[in-house]
Amino acid sequence: MIWAEIISVGDEIVCGQIVDSNAAWLSQRLAELGIPVRAHAAARDAQAEVEYAVREAAAQSDVVIVTGGLGPTHDDVTREAVAACAGTELVTVPAELEHLRALFASRGMEMPVSNEKQATIPRGGDVLHNPTGSAAGFRVRVGEASVFVLPGVPSEMEAMFTQEVVPLLPRAQGVIVTRALRCLGMSESLIAEKLEAEMDLNGDPKVAFLASGGIIMVKFTSRAPTRALALERVAPPCAHARAVLGDVVFGEGDNTAADAVARLLEARGATIAVAESCTGGLVANWLTDVPGISRFFLEGLVTYSNESKTRLLGVPAELFGTVGAVSEEVARRMAEGVRERSGAAVGLGVTGIAGPSGGSPEKPVGTVHVAVATAGGTVHRKLELRGDRALIKDRAAKYALNAVRLALCGR
Repeated sequence: MIWAEIISVGDEIVCGQIVDSNAAWLSQRLAELGIPVRAHAAARDAQAEVEYAVREAAAQSDVVIVTGGLGPTHDDVTREAVAACAGTELVTVPAELEHLRALFASRGMEMPVSNEKQATIPRGGDVLHNPTGSAAGFRVRVGEASVFVLPGVPSEMEAMFTQEVVPLLPRAQGVIVTRALRCLGMSESLIAEKLEAEMDLNGDPKVAFLASGGIIMVKFTSRAPTRALALERVAPPCAHARAVLGDVVFGEGDNTAADAVARLLEARGATIAVAESCTGGLVANWLTDVPGISRFFLEGLVTYSNESKTRLLGVPAELFGTVGAVSEEVARRMAEGVRERSGAAVGLGVTGIAGPSGGSPEKPVGTVHVAVATAGGTVHRKLELRGDRALIKDRAAKYALNAVRLALCGR
């Protein structure tokens, strides 16, 4: 079996200042090509540390992909490090140097001398042309491994991998296919228990669980000689898991809760309006991330103050003195009010305490009330969330969208 390892270079990655999206993207693309990734590694902008990471990876994997550290400044040391691992020196590629000069000239700029290093690769290596940026990449042998070096800028890295790297990768025996069910409203442990009682989770396809941002993913992965056979293998357990979990499953792959709501609105020819307090417009933001949502999304209001809830939504002012703004009654009035004023088929109301202050023994931080109003009536859900302010807002918005989904499904 062919194995790959990914090395991401940069102080900002090691220090956690940015999320390493390159490694995730590369792992998915390699899996589609039938090449599993053995490990991810990260190295600071220090030549000795990059050298160590490359040597370790090359000793254990057939393919090593390094991203980052190809810029023109003194701390961009990936070229030097990989050349040292290959036991050779850097040489200039004339065509890449001309490409660099032409790129600067097209921008009306004179190229600094420091940029010339971006046209160098280890002697004996193969140049990987950068169609969207300045830094050339390269392929070189380190021991028995093929080491591919790409820029860290995601758009440049993705284009170079697709156009330059894929044709040079060794042909794997078979492909790896993964289907992921996305679930909301049930814990990871309970989902696993339900499926373990019904299915063999240790065979082929392999079943794994991943919790991320309140969403639970159930992943079915199969390796087979052909993509068609792999898809055939994952289809039955995936369908069975859907049947076992029922409404807990809201989508597959990269689908979001907003995507699921948009699909249902389109299928039913329905429209929606939302009134948010504690989520601060997050639900409306996610809905408007869905292309074409303007056909179904009529309006979104952030009624943060009690006065705005009364003035814009018709929530009776006396409720704030009796049950309080964070209550079932106010959430219901918010949903009904925004539905009435907009003429939408569905109205959503969200009110809660995101913290870190504002809670009480009766209504602790994380108390959220969600209401969905339709022609058939108004349904209410109370949430008791945990975490910091950002986490509570995030979870409340996701559960609010899920409440809309369930209401559209008649639940």
